[in-house]
Amino acid sequence: MRAWLLIFSSLLSACSTLQTVAPVVDLPDSPESLTRWSMDGRIGVQSGEKAWQANLFWEHDPQQDRLRLSGPWSQGLVSIILQKDLIYVNEGAGVTALSKDPDAVLREKLGFVVPLASLRYWILGRPNPHLGSRPVPAEGGGEDQAFEQSGWHINVQNTTQVDGWLLPQKLVAQGAGVKLKIVTDQWVIRESAK
Repeated sequence: MRAWLLIFSSLLSACSTLQTVAPVVDLPDSPESLTRWSMDGRIGVQSGEKAWQANLFWEHDPQQDRLRLSGPWSQGLVSIILQKDLIYVNEGAGVTALSKDPDAVLREKLGFVVPLASLRYWILGRPNPHLGSRPVPAEGGGEDQAFEQSGWHINVQNTTQVDGWLLPQKLVAQGAGVKLKIVTDQWVIRESAK
């Protein structure tokens, strides 16, 4: 009888231990499954001897990406709308450009090309799933993430948790003689494909 009592009490203690284990939580899919989001932050660009900084607001939905770049107090506001391979740039004061060649327009306006179609994924800390990529060691080590794609090196240096998603807070992309630093002050997740 005493043996049965010991077995019964050890089973009860095992059951109580099992009940205190935290429940399994389903994590969201990869960030590229986000269908509607916006970020508010800053961008720094260095190309050769030239360097500039701007406030950056980026809003994404399945039909288009809308970017606003501006200096302090919205000085020098530039709006960019990207729909698949169509780009529209509005620099204000009636200066606009519409083209089916986003790279050519950016080269003309900026003096260099930024692959906006891929940057839409990079800003989420992921490679463009439509192009080849490879993971590489991160510059900062630790928990930094890095990959190379289309001749660019992308390094996610800081991340933040937003509605269960792990998203970049600081990202550096280098390629084609250009270095971009993007710092996100706020992410807003509006919808994801589940």
